[in-house]
Amino acid sequence: MFSLYFHIPFCRKACHYCDFHFSTKLTSVDEMVVAMARELALRAPEWTALGTPSTVYFGGGTPSVLAPDQIAFLLSAVRRQFPDSTFDEVTLEANPDDLDTERLEGWRAAGVDRLSVGVQTFDDAALEWMGRTHSGDDAARALERAAAAGFERMTLDLMYGLPGRSLGGWERDLARALELPINHLSAYLLTVEPRTALGVRVAKGLEQEAPEAAVEAAYSALCEQLSVKGWDHYEVSNFALPGGHAVHNARYWRGVPYLGIGPGAHGFNGTDRYANRPNNPLYLKALADARSTDALPAEWDRLTATDRYNEALMTGLRTAQGLDLNALEVGFGRRPDVDEAREWGDAVSRGRLVPEGGRWRIPESQWLIGDAIASAFFAIQD
Repeated sequence: MFSLYFHIPFCRKACHYCDFHFSTKLTSVDEMVVAMARELALRAPEWTALGTPSTVYFGGGTPSVLAPDQIAFLLSAVRRQFPDSTFDEVTLEANPDDLDTERLEGWRAAGVDRLSVGVQTFDDAALEWMGRTHSGDDAARALERAAAAGFERMTLDLMYGLPGRSLGGWERDLARALELPINHLSAYLLTVEPRTALGVRVAKGLEQEAPEAAVEAAYSALCEQLSVKGWDHYEVSNFALPGGHAVHNARYWRGVPYLGIGPGAHGFNGTDRYANRPNNPLYLKALADARSTDALPAEWDRLTATDRYNEALMTGLRTAQGLDLNALEVGFGRRPDVDEAREWGDAVSRGRLVPEGGRWRIPESQWLIGDAIASAFFAIQD
């Protein structure tokens, strides 16, 4: 079993904060879809030993620039290469602008059964500052249309830590989100990336990052409001109602292999990781002539047992399920409470690690610094 990820490298407009790979030139969308099916055909023989893809995720970029027939074409390509495939989940990331009734019904008919909708905020002034092209009311209406079209699993993405944003504004975003027909909410802290319009403005002193105290207050409000409403906070940034948990993303966190397709996509076969170069023209040119995976514009990184152990620590401690120390020892021959006993004991004494159900986890109140906590237990390369 493995997961399948299609990176759709197009957006209608660049957001000021985003450093994912995309192009706003949409003239090559059709050619790109054909090229991605070609990459899938080239890579498939090397993945059959892992079984068949059980989840499919269309990410980007903005995958909702693809018409329903293009999504159907790619899903048909998957079934052609892996005839025994049965999908537990097929997710499409979407912008509210693209969610008209015709497209929604077409995507559903093509096989998409989860939407992940990039709302970010319902505040129109903040949306304009971010470079988004929808309004808060547009986003709400789009989610209502999606529910009417039959989508029962929907993620709403929000962003906190926006410069100059008040806590009250963030709390209004949460309240409005919880009024909508969604069963999954992802909330991400705005990070300032150097190669973005926002990064340039911050470097020039024209913008200020949100103060640490404001970020902490926003995260606390997030956790509190969703807890009161009965949402399961099952990963640092993710919350779900019963039946709404994201299957594809949860498999990433458990270290399940994933096949990545498209320029800028990453893949992991269980031992090694690859990254397709984030260059659309280069990708299209290579796929026009490629006869084997050797011709694909990708870079491989062989992971050591220590690399995979450290990743298992990091991803495990980002979830409410936490770590099974015995399973770590069986899988990797080491465990942090023994190999980094001093650091582990210090974290336990400070309440940064707590036992729960035979496992160890970082409590919700400490999740904002969870990556720093986890990294203290990393093993040094042999």
